[in-house]
Amino acid sequence: MFSFLKGLLGQYKGYQRTQPFVPIVEDVKPATVNNVLQIPAIWQCVNKIANTMATLPCDVLKVGEDGRTEIDRDCHLHYLLSERPNKDMTPFDFFRAMAVNYLIHGNAYARIDRARGADYVAALYPLNAGQVKIKVTDSGSTEYEYYSLDDTIQTFPAERILHWKNLGNGTVGLSLTEFARTTLTEAVSAQNASISLFANKGKINGILSADAPIMNKAQTKQFLEAFLEMRNANLGIPLLPSGFRFQQLAMSPVDTQLLQTREFVVKEFARWFGIPYALLSGDPGSDVDALNNYFYKTTILPMCVGLEQVIMGRIVCGDPEGHRVKFRLSELNRATDAQRAQLNATYVQNGIKTRNEVRREEGLRDAEGGDVLTAQTNLAPIDQLNLDNFPRETTPQTVIDDTKPQKQ
Repeated sequence: MFSFLKGLLGQYKGYQRTQPFVPIVEDVKPATVNNVLQIPAIWQCVNKIANTMATLPCDVLKVGEDGRTEIDRDCHLHYLLSERPNKDMTPFDFFRAMAVNYLIHGNAYARIDRARGADYVAALYPLNAGQVKIKVTDSGSTEYEYYSLDDTIQTFPAERILHWKNLGNGTVGLSLTEFARTTLTEAVSAQNASISLFANKGKINGILSADAPIMNKAQTKQFLEAFLEMRNANLGIPLLPSGFRFQQLAMSPVDTQLLQTREFVVKEFARWFGIPYALLSGDPGSDVDALNNYFYKTTILPMCVGLEQVIMGRIVCGDPEGHRVKFRLSELNRATDAQRAQLNATYVQNGIKTRNEVRREEGLRDAEGGDVLTAQTNLAPIDQLNLDNFPRETTPQTVIDDTKPQKQ
């Protein structure tokens, strides 16, 4: 165990390893993209996380001397992250590709192309993490080797690669699918069993035995062909001649609990990827809002923070100290109209946002006088209220008519 942790989590020279040295179960197949994404549960987990991550706008904020921040639309890095990372991709395509590699391989890489004769970054191209190897040289620097499909190898220094790591030792991320290889094998086995069951039309395997004398090969073949023809023609229960018996060998689908096994596998992958199971199954009895908040805070937020810090550490603007890269996590509430309306009302009523700022986020035109911060005054101090505007309470006078007899 000590040597395992030392070799896996320690930072040593040479090529870095992303998969376990010793699998927990022997003779399990390696996890590749081709077989991993054929499991419906994995596809749904990767698709849900990657799409959620890619829908968040990534802003470059300029920090003023007073500590206030605003989007720096003149910064070229902001154009790359919010408009066009490269000539072939939109920001949604770029961040989704990075997230897919991050989730499957534990590492996401992007090649940094700088403009000739300039310091700013001209383009960002995501690389297939399965074709990249990380090497720590004798001097302690990190190099990235990219193996092209034409058997050529390109070596990039650390400053040319944007490296986003999953859980690992800080130098390299560990591959989630490689460590989940046992669960993956179980899912494949359950899927193969299901396919075999339905391909056989749910019929049970067994052997035919007879009390009659032993038949020759021709008679045995003729009888077996007739039995299989009756069995597969959906004509009901095959009728055996006198003296023959059918003995069941395999357990029934109920006994093997095939459906329960496949459901358990989905729950296992939900745990691996950090997604509440109810969000995958669509359980109508669950508190979806609470589960979404949990999913955003425990899965999406750490991914965003990690990528923000990687971008700031590898790609800088003209003034690196005065800029910050932030994913706009408030966009996660845009899918719910009621929550978004309530949040915007709170911002406007408490002087956090102007009405025009909210209108711009909703795609509406600015309103005249809407650039002023306003706040409700129903909680203002009493000594600041204009009491002269309120009528004073007076005690009504009681008038007694002496001409009428009074009740005793």
